[in-house]
Amino acid sequence: MSIFVQIAAYRDELLSSTISDLMEKARYPDELRIVICNQFHPDDAFNNELDAFRSDSRIEFIDIPYDQSKGACWARNLIQQHYNGEDYTLQIDAHMRFIYDWDKVLIDMLKQLQEQGYAKPVLTTYPPPFFPETFELKEVAPNMIILLSFSDGGLPEVWPDEMPSWRELKMPRPARFYAAGFSFTVGRFCKDVPHDPNIYFLGEEINIAVRAYTHGYDLFHPHINVLWHYYTRPKSAKHWDDHQRIDVRHNRAVLRLNRLMDNRLDAATSALGIYGRGSERTVRQYEQYAGILLSEQQAQEYTYQNMPPPNQDRYDSGEEWLDSFFRRVNSTIYIPVYALREKNFDAAILTFKANNQVCHHIRLNDEEITSMLASAGDHQIKLRFSVKHLPDSWELSVQSRSGSWTKRTTGVMPYFNRRLRAFSLNNCHML
Repeated sequence: MSIFVQIAAYRDELLSSTISDLMEKARYPDELRIVICNQFHPDDAFNNELDAFRSDSRIEFIDIPYDQSKGACWARNLIQQHYNGEDYTLQIDAHMRFIYDWDKVLIDMLKQLQEQGYAKPVLTTYPPPFFPETFELKEVAPNMIILLSFSDGGLPEVWPDEMPSWRELKMPRPARFYAAGFSFTVGRFCKDVPHDPNIYFLGEEINIAVRAYTHGYDLFHPHINVLWHYYTRPKSAKHWDDHQRIDVRHNRAVLRLNRLMDNRLDAATSALGIYGRGSERTVRQYEQYAGILLSEQQAQEYTYQNMPPPNQDRYDSGEEWLDSFFRRVNSTIYIPVYALREKNFDAAILTFKANNQVCHHIRLNDEEITSMLASAGDHQIKLRFSVKHLPDSWELSVQSRSGSWTKRTTGVMPYFNRRLRAFSLNNCHML
């Protein structure tokens, strides 16, 4: 019943308290084997707190000077090389708190799923937040991971959300996504789906989700919360604060992710070696299960509604299935004040284009127009709509009281200008 515990820590002042809490609240602390990749700065005052654990035979430290670290996935991969056949593995971050008997609760859930026919289940989620100064051990709702949209680089943007009707659930809920900060599964996962050290940070979790699924693992969110995560950590050093050329590392990682997920690149994917796909399922089968079209950054309505997978298979053809996917725009644009200096209009339309092709229209209602005309400054419009192709630009046209239409201003969609803090404000011009 041994558990291989993986903790990747980067200059983390909560590492020692996380180790203590992990061990003190375990039902079977002597069955734990804890391996920690401790990426440290010699000037950090909390380094000495770890001395109390260095003589414990259950704990092994991989000490890495902070300036030699190559990122989260690299550190996790180092830890997994120390796997030694333990029955189970728990992967966590270095800033966590636990319920009592967390190990028994997780093992019981895993065994329950195995009895239901899932030979290799993975329990994973984004745990609820805690704050060290105010933490109270009490029952809270477990989280599931939901899809919000897709990033500029094409990665799924996901978020924790409270699991609905969780008190009525008798077993874990099927999941689409993987959380690197908390996962519990059978020990051989460390060998079957090791972290790709060439992935810096972004893309880590969809990489593991796809590879795990193609290796025959099934993803689940625990229906009982077993731990908490300290998310904000405002005073803690982050890897990207200490290291340069992060964008280069990320771009290299995106290329590897594209090879992994592209259904057309079997030969190229095989070049990823042990960090490539499994042979038990295909990427396309993951996409059908999750309702996500990775290469097109699209999803089905069932997925956006946060319904549990697998997605419904009710399509008569592959074309009909592909046509069921779309992008969801969830953004904000600003109409600059100079575009509104003339108040003699009573109708307005926003037109959205992708690669110079119109993909969506919004006719502003009377309330929106009234608010726009009353604006003393730039007017904000929140966008919520679905399209087949993500728009890259917008155009505002207004109708004068005489009935003629005039193009008033255009702008670039904000997600194409992340580095400009003013977003569309710096990318509008009068026509």
